[in-house]
Parts: sequence; C-alpha cells; structure tokens
Amino acid sequence: MYNRCGDYMKKLQLSVRDLVELIYGSGSISNLKDLKNRANEGTMIHNFWQNQYLESDRKEVVVKDTFTNEAFELSISGRIDGVLYRDESYVIEEIKSTHIDFDLLDETTTPSHLAQAKIYAYIFAKNESLDVLEVWLTYIDVKTKNTKQLKNVFSLSELESFCKETIELFFDWQEKLLEHEEERLSSIEGLKFPFDKYRFNQRRMMAVIYRNIVAKNVAYIEAPTGLGKTVASIFSALKAIHQPRQKIFYLTAKNDGKRTALETIRLLEEEGLKAKTVEITAKDSVCLLDKRDCDPKVCPFANGYYSKVFKAIEDIFVNESKFSRKIIDYYARKHTICPFEFSLDLSNYSDIVICDYNYVFDPIVHLVRYFEDNVYQPIVLVDEAHNLVSRSRDMYSATINKASFEKFLEIAQYLKPNPTFQVKEIIKMFSDAEKKLEKVDFIREYQIDDLLIHKLKVLLVKFDDILSNEKLSIGKDDIQDLYFQMNRFIKISDYYNEEFVYLIEREKDDCLISIKCLNASGFINEVIDDYLESIVFFSATLKPIDYYKNLLTNNIGKFSAFSSAFKPSNLLVLAVDNVSTRYHDRTQSIPRIIDTLKAMIAPKKGNYIVYFPSYYYMKQVQKKAFEEIENVHFITQTRDMSGLERNEVMNQFSENPNETQVFMFVMGGIFGESIDLVGELLSGVLIVGVGLPGLSHYNNVLKSHYDLEFRQGFDYAYTYPGLNKVIQAVGRVIRTESDKGIAILLDDRFTMRKYLKLYPNAWNHLEVCNDPQDIEDMTRSFWQSK
Repeated sequence: MYNRCGDYMKKLQLSVRDLVELIYGSGSISNLKDLKNRANEGTMIHNFWQNQYLESDRKEVVVKDTFTNEAFELSISGRIDGVLYRDESYVIEEIKSTHIDFDLLDETTTPSHLAQAKIYAYIFAKNESLDVLEVWLTYIDVKTKNTKQLKNVFSLSELESFCKETIELFFDWQEKLLEHEEERLSSIEGLKFPFDKYRFNQRRMMAVIYRNIVAKNVAYIEAPTGLGKTVASIFSALKAIHQPRQKIFYLTAKNDGKRTALETIRLLEEEGLKAKTVEITAKDSVCLLDKRDCDPKVCPFANGYYSKVFKAIEDIFVNESKFSRKIIDYYARKHTICPFEFSLDLSNYSDIVICDYNYVFDPIVHLVRYFEDNVYQPIVLVDEAHNLVSRSRDMYSATINKASFEKFLEIAQYLKPNPTFQVKEIIKMFSDAEKKLEKVDFIREYQIDDLLIHKLKVLLVKFDDILSNEKLSIGKDDIQDLYFQMNRFIKISDYYNEEFVYLIEREKDDCLISIKCLNASGFINEVIDDYLESIVFFSATLKPIDYYKNLLTNNIGKFSAFSSAFKPSNLLVLAVDNVSTRYHDRTQSIPRIIDTLKAMIAPKKGNYIVYFPSYYYMKQVQKKAFEEIENVHFITQTRDMSGLERNEVMNQFSENPNETQVFMFVMGGIFGESIDLVGELLSGVLIVGVGLPGLSHYNNVLKSHYDLEFRQGFDYAYTYPGLNKVIQAVGRVIRTESDKGIAILLDDRFTMRKYLKLYPNAWNHLEVCNDPQDIEDMTRSFWQSK
C-alpha cells in the first residue's frame, strides 16, 4: 500500500507528550488519591508557577518538527511550559505537579518527563542555532507549592542523538504496525467465507449488513438462532473496511457471546485472515489479586504499569493474534501489569474489539479514545441488541442513598481533612426528602435538586483532599464506593432533560434519591452520528421493531427479518391458557404447574427447564415438586450465582442423563439466554407466565412516560420486555436446524391476540392444550414421530 522506496510515505502526527509516554512511559496506575481531576490540578500548578515568570520570559511556546525515514513522515509538536533567559543562556523549563515526596524524586522516577523536556530543547536549540541549552525539570508539590528543580545542561549533539534515538524506536514500532496493516488489508481482500455452504438466508443477510455498512447507515437485523449471525456480521464488516486501522467493535453482554465471536475469528484466521483481536473483560473479573485494590503500594500489577506496558504490548503483538482473556492473563503475569488496563491499551492496536455495550455507549466508562474523537469511525456490531434498551437506560441513571452516607459518617471524624460537616449536610437533605414520604413511599419530581448537587460537589472536593493524603489507612473501600457513587450522580445530572425523572423513594429503612433515564435513544444516536461509521443491531427477537427503534435510535434505521431452514414441526408448541400466573393467583396455579411438568417429562427421559418470573414463585413450586415428582433430579438457580457456580450448573446438562433432570431458572436471568444446549442436551421448556417485569414505581413511571411519547405505555414498559424474555427462553430449545424439542407456555394471556401477533413464525402451529393427560399424549406422540 505504501512505497518503501520513498515515492510515498505514510504521514503521522503526534504530540511530543504522546511520543515520550509511549516510548518512555512511566508511573503507576492511579490509586485512590489520583481519582481527582489531574487536568485541572496541572493547570492550576502551571498558572501558579508561570505567574512568577519575568516579563522577558515566554510561556506556552509552540514548537514543531518533522522527521522522516523511507516509510514515514512524522510531525511532532508541543508547547514548552517556559522559555527563560538566565545568566546569558536560554533555559527550557518543563513544569510538573506532584504528590510524591521530593526525596523520592529524581530523573529516573518518571523518565518521560525529562524526555519530553529534552525533545522540546532539541527543537528549540536547532531552530535558534544554539550549541548548548539548559533544561530544568520543575516539580511543584500540589499541597504546599514547594518546588524541586532538576537542572541539566545538554549540547545540541546530545539532544539530537537522544531525539533521533527516540524517533527510531517509534519508527521501529510503526514498521511493525504498518507491516501488520498491509497484511490485514491484503488478507481481507482475499478472505473466503469459512464454510463450504451458506445457511438458509445467511448470504442475503450478509448482503444487507455489507450494504448498510458501506452506506454508513443504521440497520436492525432479526434472524433466528442457528442462522449464523455472528460469522455473517463479522465477515461482512471485515469486507466493508475501507481505510487503514479501521476497527470493528463487536458488542455482547454475555461471556458466551464473546466466546462465539472469538471462535468465529479463529475460523476466519484459518481462511487466511490477519487481524488482531482483543477481548475486554470487566476489571473485577480479571483482577489478579484476591481482592481488587488498585493502590500501587498494594498491587504489584498497578505499580510501575506505564514503565512496563509498552514492552508487553510489543511482546503480545508480535507473538499473538487473538488477545483473549486467557492470553492477556498470561502476558500480564509475565510482565507484571494489570490485565484490565492492558486490554484497554491493546485495543489501540487491535482491529477487532470484543467487549460489553458500556465501552461504547456508557457516558462515564466508554473508551474515550474512540468515542470522544471522530478520527477512528469504527464499525459497530451489537449482538443480542434487545438487551440494549434497558442497559442504555441504566447507563444514564444514577442513585445515591442515605445509608451510605450514614455509614461513612462513622469514620469521617478520623479523616483529614474532616468531612463530617459536609456529610451531615447531605444526610439532612435526605431527612428533609424523607418528610415527603410520610404518607407515600415514592415521589416523582421533574427537576433535579440543584442544592443537593452543589453539596455533593463540595463534598467531592473534600474527598479529593482526603484521597491526596499519603497516610490514608482507614475506610479506603468506603471512601472509594461513596466517591464513585457521588461522582456518577453528579455527572449524570449534567445530562438531565425531558427524558429523565428525579425520584425520591423509600426502600425498607433507607431513602434513595435517583436520576432515572426513561429513554436513552437520543444519546445513543449522538454516539452513532458523531463517532461511528455504521452500526448493526441484531438479535433473534426484535419485534415489534418500532419498540426497539424508538428506544434505541429515535426510530432511525432499516429493519430486515430473515427466517431459517428450521422445520416448525421439530418444535412442539403448546399453550395452557386456562390458568393465571398473575401475582395474586400464583398460589392457586402451583398444582397446574406441577401437573403440566409431570405431563411434559413423562414420555421421554431428558433435560428440561422450567422458567419462572421470580425467585419466590420458583421456590414455591420447587417445594411442591420435590414432594410430588419422583425419580427426577432438580437443579435450582440461586440469587447472585458466581461464574463458577453457573458453570457447575451448566456442566450438569448431559446428552444421556441417567435420570430426568429438571432445571428451575428465572426468566431473563443468567440462564435465560445465550446458553447453547444443542441436540439432546435439552428436550423441552415450560414457561410459567408472560415474563412481565415486576410492578414497581419506576416501571409505572416508564409506563406513564411512554403513554405520552408513544401512546403504548403498558406495552413498552411491561408487555414487550416480558415477551422478549419468553421468546429468549423458548429459544434455548432449538439451537440448530436439526434440534427437536417441546415448549409449553402456561398462562391465560399467551393466547391473547396481542401476544399471538408478536410470536415468531416458527410458533404459527401453536396449539392450546389444557388437560394434563392430553399434554402427555401429544408429547409422547411428538417424540415417537421423531
């Protein structure tokens, strides 16, 4: 792509600071005291020191220079903090704010600081034809304003040698990146689909995705399980890449989705794809400590991170193509660096980024380098897009609670500076709010309490001072938790508009104040318009499409639905519609659930799942089932299952169990979707209830808001989210074209016209069957016919 003989050179632009931090990066991952806004702090210190300059001194002096080799033309630029004239000689001064004890500060503490000053000095000396130049590195203690200056004198030849050595190191790295980029683009051009045959409708779906990306549009794709959405979307996106280093973000909320994406990349690599793929996993999940503590004094993987990470990046980049969680863990241990921060840094050199939705859309945790800068223009693929409606609302919501401040008050008096007064002021505001809850336990208000926001900001400043205390030894977890809680609340308040509501509510003995987003589509659209090349939302369940388009992209985007070659006769769908599972009818419904379950499992030994709308309801049925159903092994989901516990449950699914196994799960939970139970691993599901979200004050607020905005309040707040959980649960039965199984829908609402018209086409043969014996007979006949 680029002529290495010099006819064409790749042009690069970089700040001096970014250059030296890449090559000479140093320092540790920020600990608690560094949570404050360093940019504001640095500006304050610079102004303080520069205000003491002589009239003849110059500040913020812009310098720039260009360096070339056979492949690159690099332009670097920056601002010198101070150009001084002392004792008939020029001085280049670089100013740095610090909290570090001066006894621990020398030129090796943060090598990038002196490197930055030396490159500034070289450019200035060359421009001014100076043979010798003095360089001052001035450290200023943020709290005391005391200073420590590290003074050096360099000849022009010394500065030139250092600068050229730095540039060569940078060019060597860029050579590796350029070589990979040329291989990547060439491999994409010749890349073949990794299977001999396309699945039914798969090629049509790929064409729609490709055309959408090329046209820079928004697309919604509904395709059933088994159609190959993952490989179709990734392959099409790769083929649509048209500029160097353009990235694909593959967003998925589940670990199973990440594994499927990584497996797809592996298949494409076997066909010749040359690409770097990174998997980003939540910080707590990948932390190498028993208990996460990012203080460099505690965590060896945070300590000195920036002085080690570039070597680690070079190492993994040269030796690996897929930076999976497991591979990142290996190299993080090898180089003693934080695996989470390592994955974020690797994303800068990756072609495909596999991560959760929040790294793109969350206003606080999104990857700033890609979604606050319109240079990158990535292609975004959103897997299981139906989940993004509720997730996006959560991303723009925040809550603070009285109990957290009361708990913090217990340690406040031992902190310096003492924040007791500010904490008590906020607790008083909670108490005043509680007075409004004397006769109700929930109040909706239309405007944020600006005084509360102000007091939170004041306390946050006090927290900054506390966190700057090197001797902080107590309450670190409490301080961190409350800091982030307040910080999020303040930041979300900046987004408040007519799509939000301000809530005060009682929860047991606590008082909660929340800023709740009711519709985040405007913010999602802003990200799409400003920073993305194109976006594709895909899922097996995107009906009614207006619901998703209205709540994700303000009704923008084209919808396409594709069917599979799956034979509807392979799925027996029955509805038991003479029983109610509404909250007040649940006790009476239990015998019918037991009878239906017995009838479903009697004809065939296998694995079955019963999905419930709540844990309490599930426990009620479980107790009765234990008493009445013999020779069956029951496995029940519990609250807050760990990843290990989830895997233990999944491992109990076997193709030929010695006895029938009945798994009892909650709809919409960790077992409600994204679990693949192919073939004999699952014989049938019983769906108890229509999956409506629980009646709550917040859901009723959503209902009222959607009534005004879309005139479909109950459906938007309750019906559609519930039905989505039902369809996802039934989808566990049929994972491939050859799978066979049973789905029984138990609730009188399942045969209402509103529901019938929303069901997938594969359910068109649904039959009503209310007698347990008839259910058993139909089930037996179904299995015998197969």
